[in-house]
Amino acid sequence: MKFKLKSDRERKLHINMDVINTYASKWKSGTDFDVEIVRRVRRRSDPLRKYYFAAVLPPFMKELGYEPEDELMFHRQLKIVFFNVCEHSKGMYREKDIPSVFGNDSELGVPIKKQFVDWVIRKAAENGVYIPDPGEA
Repeated sequence: MKFKLKSDRERKLHINMDVINTYASKWKSGTDFDVEIVRRVRRRSDPLRKYYFAAVLPPFMKELGYEPEDELMFHRQLKIVFFNVCEHSKGMYREKDIPSVFGNDSELGVPIKKQFVDWVIRKAAENGVYIPDPGEA
């Protein structure tokens, strides 16, 4: 279980024990737990990811009749086509075969990510969708 805490002026943490006890109640009494407190590290947003999900996908999805809540499914379908992922069995794709493009676990370099975004923009243009350049978005 992960949860966020903030220290007060006296550098003391205030923990909502009701939430923790509710979570821990699914195990037998006497169960041992390891608790680790780690300082939160703010991550910088990837501008290419922001551009892709804010300016590229929404108009493309709208033109093809997708709903906004279908964003991740649509993104997954684009990755399957771009990376030429083969069906495993029974017409299914294994998640481990579909590369992560913008996730924290992504092993793709920036040039590959840029190629992917450019390819999506070209596909959108083929369907008559204008995607603004990053400076315009």
